[in-house]
Amino acid sequence: MVPLEGHYLEEKPYDNQTREPALPYAVVTVGAAAVDLVVQVDTFPGADQLVLAREVHREPGGSTANIAVRLAQLGERVAFAGLVGGDAAGQYLKQAFASEGVATELITTVTDGNTASAVVMVNPAGQRAILSLGGTALYSETARVPAGVWESKLLYIGEAYLPLVRQLVTGACSRDQQVFYGPGGIFVREGWSALADASRGIKGLFLNWEECMLLLGQEAKVPSQLPALAEWLALVIKEAGWWQGALEEIVVTLGARGCIRLAPDDLSWQPAMPARLVDTTGAGDAFTAGYLAAYLKGWPVETRLKFATACASLAIEGQGARWGRLTPAAVAARLQPEGSMAGA
Repeated sequence: MVPLEGHYLEEKPYDNQTREPALPYAVVTVGAAAVDLVVQVDTFPGADQLVLAREVHREPGGSTANIAVRLAQLGERVAFAGLVGGDAAGQYLKQAFASEGVATELITTVTDGNTASAVVMVNPAGQRAILSLGGTALYSETARVPAGVWESKLLYIGEAYLPLVRQLVTGACSRDQQVFYGPGGIFVREGWSALADASRGIKGLFLNWEECMLLLGQEAKVPSQLPALAEWLALVIKEAGWWQGALEEIVVTLGARGCIRLAPDDLSWQPAMPARLVDTTGAGDAFTAGYLAAYLKGWPVETRLKFATACASLAIEGQGARWGRLTPAAVAARLQPEGSMAGA
């Protein structure tokens, strides 16, 4: 488990390879945290339709915040950097981070701000619909970002305004940090040209299938199953000229179909693992955390994909974005029938 906030520098951890003082964090995540009002419904409402809630409860959420928590559960030293309001909801989110071992000293409290929130509706099939209610969540410039974001081996950028992404990537690259980026559904609407310009210098990009298709502007019929789908996507991305700058890998999640990992001269895919579907909320976040944790361990691509897919399969078996504990032991147990961790 990761030490709680304020303990990193006191413990003076050392890098196992160089035996020099290690950085305070293995990963810093920059993005949004929010309070989710999770509503269980029989069906999603249509226009002018009233739907009764079967169950309502509050949970800590936000995609990048969820990734930070899952990384901590997987044993990584991780800090979250973002904004919360100076209200009870902001304190609730900080306490939730600390209880999971995520360092909170990089969180900025905006005294007169209102903490971000969202309504997450979940139907009996485990599908979700999300309504963001806005609030204080995202940094607008690096001048407000704590200097501690540079004190890690890996920087993960989630929800962020594109000018800030550009500043963060530039700063990270000048410090030899490895940068991974998951823009999310709102910011992919800016288009590939704007996204690529802002993120030039990143090592890896995370997208889900819908985000990838939006960026590619694809409307044609595409193969529905792996591996044909992976081969088609590799060709389309190459033709679109995405392989520029330092970008080395693109990981695309496909939901129930699995995932694809693309590199300029390499292609890998992993089918989804059987799971008891309850709620898909946070599945992509668990996948991303699993992939980053496996990457930090230096595992080969195929093992990273299996590990991350196992994380996602565990995450959908309960309600909420942070259901259960995504421990290495739990993931290993899920993978045991696969025989996939040999040599990891």
